[in-house]
Amino acid sequence: TELEQGDTLIILAENISENDEIIGKFDNQLFDFFPINSVGKKVALLGIDAKKVPGDYSLSIFLSDELLIEKVIKVSKSDFYITKIIITPELEEKGFTASNISENISTKEAIIIYNIIKNYSPKAYFNQAFIYPLDGIVDVGAFGNIRKDNGVTIQHLGVDLDAIEGIPIYAINDGQVVFVEELTVFGKTIIIDHGLGIYSLYLHLSEFNVSEKELLSKGEIIGF
Repeated sequence: TELEQGDTLIILAENISENDEIIGKFDNQLFDFFPINSVGKKVALLGIDAKKVPGDYSLSIFLSDELLIEKVIKVSKSDFYITKIIITPELEEKGFTASNISENISTKEAIIIYNIIKNYSPKAYFNQAFIYPLDGIVDVGAFGNIRKDNGVTIQHLGVDLDAIEGIPIYAINDGQVVFVEELTVFGKTIIIDHGLGIYSLYLHLSEFNVSEKELLSKGEIIGF
């Protein structure tokens, strides 16, 4: 019941019959449960926004419209690293500065992405564990980092993974492709809807290998 900004809360419900409808509410926002392999077990995944205001929030679970359990979830401030915004020579050649990168993200690309991921699919496309999008994982830019330069602040809401250009990128689980487009700052970008409000985003790709509305299986090569 004590979480930090950017954490994920996993809620496991057991002994749920097929006829019972179970649903949750966190901070007045509804969320769904999905069945897992074990009979009578359902799970909900609840992401805590990296920018959620610290404080106490109400979590309620309803079984067939009756209040089953109520908890107070305490969200604390995360101690995200503060780093410097790095403008590479390649970015400088294209006219990028910390200021116009921040402006482009906040006024254009973040809005485009938000308008995609605000859509909610009540069913889960997946029924297996998620996998990594690369064969080898080298984290070179952690989630939640706060990057600053000359009064400009950008919070990093992804994870930068080191990779050689041209290696395959895998779908991390079953889902439907809902976005395939090249953006100014984020580069070639793919978004997959896995259902239940869970999306995966793949940025800075060199090549696409999928199209919008395509249904994917976990592990399929979606790009490079």
